[in-house]
Amino acid sequence: MSKISGTLEWAVANANCITGCRHDCVYCFARYNACERFKNVEMGDWPKEKVNWKNAKKRWSKIDGTIMFPTTHDITPNEGELKTLDASIECLKNILKPGNDVLIVSKPHIECITEICKELAVYKDKVLFRFTIGAMDNEILKHWEPNAPSFGERFDCLQHAFKAGFKTSVSSEPMLDSDGVIQMFDMLEPYVTDAIWIGKMNNVRQRVKVQTAADKKYVDMIVKGQTDARIREIYETLKDDPKVRWKESFKTVLGLELAEEAGTDK
Repeated sequence: MSKISGTLEWAVANANCITGCRHDCVYCFARYNACERFKNVEMGDWPKEKVNWKNAKKRWSKIDGTIMFPTTHDITPNEGELKTLDASIECLKNILKPGNDVLIVSKPHIECITEICKELAVYKDKVLFRFTIGAMDNEILKHWEPNAPSFGERFDCLQHAFKAGFKTSVSSEPMLDSDGVIQMFDMLEPYVTDAIWIGKMNNVRQRVKVQTAADKKYVDMIVKGQTDARIREIYETLKDDPKVRWKESFKTVLGLELAEEAGTDK
């Protein structure tokens, strides 16, 4: 039996309509694959997003299980002629029209979430937001996710979607600040209807090039913060909260049962 991990823990299928991502996250698996592993894109070109309108306009049929959008880019504001938000909304509507369930995963911009909530209001019961928030400390976020929104903006997005009546959740994968994860959990939990997921930064030594003292500082922080002992401490503190969920990377350390079928661990 193949291991169920990554996006397969949450969804049976995924959709994307943009190449590259202006957030340019240092640890990103899609960035690593495109720029380092397969060398399809120059590292400096990764933040230069391009809309794939064929994918955005694709007509979907009804499928069994949740579809995750996006997985290899993020949802970013329109920028001049670059209509990334328009493309994302068109893609989402085409997925939702046949009655599919959609998991929207994003490091969210408030202008994007405000518009999505307005445009997808009629599909509210079919949408679950999952906002990626790995830390409250903006200095930490800026190092790992240089062009992504601040903690405050992401928190505003979570509150906005919650107050608009959408189902909400949070992904703290990768967990960027283990020292602050409990405090962050407590702060976010009142605005979460579904769950808060916690997981490790996978393959950190492989994906992240240590070129500066700052790189070393933050890589060392990640390694120290996700030791088996630290993972067990976090688990013991949060395990009885009904809204906590553990990603496969935590479950493996903790000896917890792994999902056996795609899209069932949600």
